[in-house]
Amino acid sequence: MQKTDCTFICEQFTEYQDNTLSTEIRARVDAHLASCANCHSTFQNLSNVIDTLHNLPKLKASENFSDSLLSRIETMNQETPWQKIYQSTYTRVAGYAIAAGLVVALGVNMLIDPISPLQKGGAQSGFAGEAQAENSSTESYAGIADSAAIPVSDSLATQSAPINSQNQSMQLVSGKK
Repeated sequence: MQKTDCTFICEQFTEYQDNTLSTEIRARVDAHLASCANCHSTFQNLSNVIDTLHNLPKLKASENFSDSLLSRIETMNQETPWQKIYQSTYTRVAGYAIAAGLVVALGVNMLIDPISPLQKGGAQSGFAGEAQAENSSTESYAGIADSAAIPVSDSLATQSAPINSQNQSMQLVSGKK
């Protein structure tokens, strides 16, 4: 048999099951089912499913089920457009997309303008007026970190020029007159 015959026969299943087919089409379906094992198997399986569904126990809804359902539908129809948008899946997806965009923007910003960049030739000191010596292989790490080991002026001495550090400016003053 051709595939188109099988398709036509399978499309007739509901009417065949309900016994509403014309005599000539029912005879054609019966002849096809007798000669095509695949269609016969399909019809048998569908018939078993329908029989199983018919044998399921009947469920009884509560007395106010219809009124409750209609009331709920009416409530849903009265939602404002903003409520519908807020509860929408698209809103959540858009929120995630915006959050991801912000994370990417912050990451790109951190790559372009990091918060505390290291400069060539050594690390920047965190104290005003204090400089650190270049790391040499002869000095110990403790000697570099100790500000007393570095022969520089005291970091709390009065400075005449303002100290500028990453878009911030600070002027140190002495309490002495």
